[in-house]
Amino acid sequence: MSDEIDLAFRPRTYFRPEKLERYLLSKVKGAVLRKKLQALFEAGRHEEVRELLGDAAFSVGDRKVLESVHPMFMGGNYLPDTDDGEVEIARISIRSTTFDVTSVYAKPADGVIHYRVVDEYGGDTLQGPSEAITTTPMTLGEFAEFFLTAWPLIEVLEMNYEDDVDGALGFFSVDSDFYPELDRLCRQRVREHFPKPEVGDECPFCGHFNSPPADELCEHAVAWVWDGQVETLADGRAFEAAFKGLVELHESADEGSPIRTMLEVQANRSSARQDLIEAAARPMDEALENVMSAEAGAGWSTDGPLGGSGHTAYVSKPADLMQMTAECLAIVEACKLNIKLETHGESSLEGLRPAASIHWEFVASGSWYEDMYHSGHIAYYIANPAPGCWCMEACERNAILDDVTEEDVEEGRLNDDQIQAMWGQTLEEAQNEEYRRIVAWTDGVAPDVTAAEMAAVLYRAVCEGGGNEINEPDERDGLLEV
Repeated sequence: MSDEIDLAFRPRTYFRPEKLERYLLSKVKGAVLRKKLQALFEAGRHEEVRELLGDAAFSVGDRKVLESVHPMFMGGNYLPDTDDGEVEIARISIRSTTFDVTSVYAKPADGVIHYRVVDEYGGDTLQGPSEAITTTPMTLGEFAEFFLTAWPLIEVLEMNYEDDVDGALGFFSVDSDFYPELDRLCRQRVREHFPKPEVGDECPFCGHFNSPPADELCEHAVAWVWDGQVETLADGRAFEAAFKGLVELHESADEGSPIRTMLEVQANRSSARQDLIEAAARPMDEALENVMSAEAGAGWSTDGPLGGSGHTAYVSKPADLMQMTAECLAIVEACKLNIKLETHGESSLEGLRPAASIHWEFVASGSWYEDMYHSGHIAYYIANPAPGCWCMEACERNAILDDVTEEDVEEGRLNDDQIQAMWGQTLEEAQNEEYRRIVAWTDGVAPDVTAAEMAAVLYRAVCEGGGNEINEPDERDGLLEV
């Protein structure tokens, strides 16, 4: 955004054709109600706009009820009504006790444009000329001079805040459908009049005032930091919510669990995801500090001003922060694992074995050992029988016969376990006997997950679930190094 404000900007007209809702919205005087209607209108929620517009012209009794709830509902309600053909050009609202509003109305008559500045006190707060006539719409510079001369914004702010520019900039807001930069111009004049604020009060990218209690925060602000505390702002709130989900996931994942393995998989996807997952291991109040200190190339901000007990955290590109928010959500979604495991001692997943012939990829193999009576050889394979669906198969054989020869059999050199393993079979048959079963099954997996990544996740799930973990890997290349 350029630092220059185009003071020569002139609207083509104030009296353009408008949709009915937009026209009626301009006739709503109450500041709170108008902001609500404006937000609904811009969100395309036109039915709700029509419903509220039906109640916009509150009766005196209804208006008094609202005002008794909070003085903010008084703001704008006591402005004079517009005449036929008259439109509101701009308004300045202040956070006074009654949230007062001052406006500029304009209407065409006899080939010229008639302006008048109005307040909610019958003109008592106006000081300079409050009426003007032009043949064409005023430029931005002319309009600001006319408005701020009739109603002295700077004097009002000085009476309330003296040299406190932070409070002054947070005390007012400017709205205009015809002069988009009027608010920025007013804030520029306030900053020029008051003492220069300390570092951290203005956005380093657009120059907009950014620190609370300002109501209108620029798009670059993500957090207000003071004395080690972090209050998220604007898009920073979406990031915080997504990041909290990642923190909770990280805290719930035991070391060596399938979820922890999937987190490792996600960290290997990109440096951005690695930064997020590493940040999730630290206290939550460091999360947005991490946003400021991490590398800008990964989408984080490094340009936010720091210093003092309070400052604003910025991002140079708000889209980058929202991308990081999306990355947090994607990581959490990827870790929602619906894994079914074989029940110990039963082949409970065999009913899920694909009926059609599918491609099984070799994962890893080797010897497993539990105790002197429980050991063997196992190989794991993985397949992707349907989109988002993965299954793991275990193939076991009795490794106790691996080194036995026919001569050993003939000479009677087999121990009891080897004799039992051969029972009713030849040595060749017993050595080639395999026991295959489905040991893990999952669905709902993201389509970009690879076979190697799912092999790591499912193997860890099997081991954590009481399955056989490879203690001595074979010298054979597979998807997984164990």
